[in-house]
Amino acid sequence: MPIPDFQNLQYPMLRKKLSMTFLLKVSVFFTSLLLALAIAGCATPKKEPTRVKPKPEAAAKKTQIPSLSWLKFPKKTPPPPLATPIDWTGVIRLVNEDERFVLIQAQGGRGVIAGEKYLCIRDAAETGVLRMTALRNPPFLIADIFSGDPLAGDKVYLPSPTVVAPSQPPPP
Repeated sequence: MPIPDFQNLQYPMLRKKLSMTFLLKVSVFFTSLLLALAIAGCATPKKEPTRVKPKPEAAAKKTQIPSLSWLKFPKKTPPPPLATPIDWTGVIRLVNEDERFVLIQAQGGRGVIAGEKYLCIRDAAETGVLRMTALRNPPFLIADIFSGDPLAGDKVYLPSPTVVAPSQPPPP
């Protein structure tokens, strides 16, 4: 076993002292640098915000944030309204011009509303307005000609009911 050398044993202790003083000097340097920057930042003159003249409401709503002006969001468009298919009431089979009524052959099991105005359509054009009567002989219905000039073969439908039938509850 070799004899220990005391000079070599003291070297790591000396090294520790040097590293501690080095760290202390570096921390003092950075602390003083940070303090100098803080004082310099406080000493700079502050810019007063420019007074903005009041804009009309429409222009004020379109104001964008300058820091996010590069960011563009797509405008949301509402979905298109859903098309509802026409519920055809029937087809005109007979027109009596003298008495101003028509005979309609019903096409569905859906009931008709007496006193309601129905539209006649031929070739995607409205040909007349009919007022439904209470007279029925299934599958045929009778309606008075309210206006227009309907012909046999025209399709008939109810655009939007306004009179509530006694068998149906009133709309909410």
